[in-house]
Amino acid sequence: MKLAILLPLLLTTASLAETTLQQHAAAIDRVLETHWQVKKVTPNPPASDETFLRRIYLDLAGRIPTTAEARQFLNSSASSKRSALIDELLQRESYASHFFNVWADVLRFKTHYVNTSNVIPSAYRRYIRESLRDNKPYDVFVREMLSAKGYAWDNPAIGYYQRDPDMPLDNMALTSRIFLGTRIECAQCHNDPFDKWLQTDFYQLAAYTHANKSVNEAFEGARVEIKRRQDLIEADFKAEKKTATDGGKVAEARKQQRLDDMHYRPVVGVIKNPVGQLLSPIGLNRKADSVLKLPHDFKEDDGKPFDVMMPASLMGEAASITVGQDSAEAFANWVTSPKNPRFTRVIVNRLWRQMLGLPVAERFDNLRDDTKAMIPELEEHLIQLMITLRYDMKAFLGTIARTRVYQAQASSEAHSLGSVYHFPGPLLRRMSAEQVWDSLVALISHDPDARDTQREFNDARRVGISQMVCDAYLAFDGKKLVDIAYEALGPDMELQAKDAAIMEEMTQANRTKDDAKVLTLRHAQGDIRRERATKMVEKFIKPVLNGLAEQKGVQVFEDTLYKINPNPGVLVSETWRRMWLPGYGPKPATEAELKAVEAQKVVQFTELAQRLQIPAEKQNDFITHTKKILADWHRASELDSPAPRGHPLRTLGQSDRDFVENANLQASIPQALMLMNNEIMTDKALLSPWSPLMLNVTQATTADRQLEAAYLALLSRKPTAEEKALCAARKLTCAEDTIHALLNTKAFLFIE
Repeated sequence: MKLAILLPLLLTTASLAETTLQQHAAAIDRVLETHWQVKKVTPNPPASDETFLRRIYLDLAGRIPTTAEARQFLNSSASSKRSALIDELLQRESYASHFFNVWADVLRFKTHYVNTSNVIPSAYRRYIRESLRDNKPYDVFVREMLSAKGYAWDNPAIGYYQRDPDMPLDNMALTSRIFLGTRIECAQCHNDPFDKWLQTDFYQLAAYTHANKSVNEAFEGARVEIKRRQDLIEADFKAEKKTATDGGKVAEARKQQRLDDMHYRPVVGVIKNPVGQLLSPIGLNRKADSVLKLPHDFKEDDGKPFDVMMPASLMGEAASITVGQDSAEAFANWVTSPKNPRFTRVIVNRLWRQMLGLPVAERFDNLRDDTKAMIPELEEHLIQLMITLRYDMKAFLGTIARTRVYQAQASSEAHSLGSVYHFPGPLLRRMSAEQVWDSLVALISHDPDARDTQREFNDARRVGISQMVCDAYLAFDGKKLVDIAYEALGPDMELQAKDAAIMEEMTQANRTKDDAKVLTLRHAQGDIRRERATKMVEKFIKPVLNGLAEQKGVQVFEDTLYKINPNPGVLVSETWRRMWLPGYGPKPATEAELKAVEAQKVVQFTELAQRLQIPAEKQNDFITHTKKILADWHRASELDSPAPRGHPLRTLGQSDRDFVENANLQASIPQALMLMNNEIMTDKALLSPWSPLMLNVTQATTADRQLEAAYLALLSRKPTAEEKALCAARKLTCAEDTIHALLNTKAFLFIE
């Protein structure tokens, strides 16, 4: 790439002038026009306002426009209304919502990790969403993830590496594919038979990030103190043994007694057990002495088993590591450099496909030295444009959306892999699962882009609680923490002895089949275990937490509304979730504050009912329904990622997030049945008299206008004369029948 010819543009998306983006769009069109002339291709005619409206909403907002949004655009006579709408959608929350789904599929983001408290995914989710909302430059976004280390609350970008915890080789294979479009996973086990990559190439690349190590605890101070006490006993033993006349037998016995009196395992249990999974894991660090070696079964000619692999890049300029530099940081800088021959190429193809339905280079996630784009000059132009725009994704998308090729009618013919598509217009394509779901939400909810503030609060609390636990342990020096643990251990061991005695009695009662006694003993055992848990809270957790509060100069707040799990097995760790200190996530709301929020919602919904001209006697029903819908119906980005099995999103083909871009865009019988028979299609949701869809339909004064309202809501246009005749011929006289029919058409499920 000839970077010297690029004009540096010190502009952000918000400040990029309309004329600048239009000029970039015109330049893309000129490249395509030249190509069309050479290949004798006729471009598609311009798309109508109705087609453009629906397409741009689905591509930038991830859903169809509401009836009000459609009317506002279609009724406007402004010559620049398309550009104005593009700019507006790029600034909306719906943009961040939609592209979160896109990147969750690419990055394999999952809300829940197995056997963890999900601190890292909670922080990572917010990081991805905020990066998109704030329009963080793509190269910065990637660089932050690939160089990340630290605690989740300080650097949530560690979520990228922690998606594959303690699996650095697998993560590197995916990193190369996602950001460089280079498949090197075969070279993890042997030289790639289909490309040039050697097994040593893979291991040299993996050496940059092989030192990644999960942080699962905050017990270092206690560990050092316990080791110090053990070392002291060992030193005393050695000194006594030197002067012993019995060969050190008495000294050995005294040493063993002192070690036994330390109650090493019980005291470690007192320190670790109250944490549960709150620190599993909480961060990422680099293991200082980490060395990557070739595997024991290495059989290639350019090395031998257990050879140490030094970091080396695959292509472009070398990713050299300066003295004292983190090797992962050097790797991140190399990957995201404009001089890297594949980094920019991958993202422009990914975003072009997002808008046009097909990348310029079909195999952009499996690039080789001889991979050619379908239109090489277009791909090169887009690469230069992305660099010129300083990896501003919104500006790049806004430029594409302004091109004549994007605003042309869609091509409906199927594209075959390996054939050349000349981009006379976008490809007709099926909506993603998230786009279908989000479009249904827009038809059901009066606030389709509403954020799930309760989920955001819960995520922030989850992260804050683990940070509080970590800091509470670290606030003490190891000696004091161990001393507190010993103070709690005494009463706990007494109760543990009682528990063991009851267990012995219960064993005898079971042998004699004395069921009544067994039941009595079980109740007694439950009482003792609850007492153990309660005393552990009083003797250990509260002193540790109060120590942090004293250090910070704040008071501990107890969330009395938190429904704590009374099970003695988790009561101790659950206690942390009931506590809050200023500076550790959002403060739990009081009962009065929650009531005030609910009262404000009623006021808002009453005003909405009045704007929608709901009769006064029916407003309570409307408010009740709307509150439930807003609580239960959220966009895909606000739900678990992926949605649980059986959820409509999964039926519609949502990725399981196990593999990169693993969504299924093919139609299926379960999808058809869901769109016809699911609860979505009942008066509890879509066909409720209070849904935006049905309100617009039923408030129309004639059957003809009701049909127009249904078409406008679902297809963003009015029905043609032929469609009106067809509806009449098929006796689709009621609104529900028309809606059912339209929802199951390609016109609804495809992006034209």
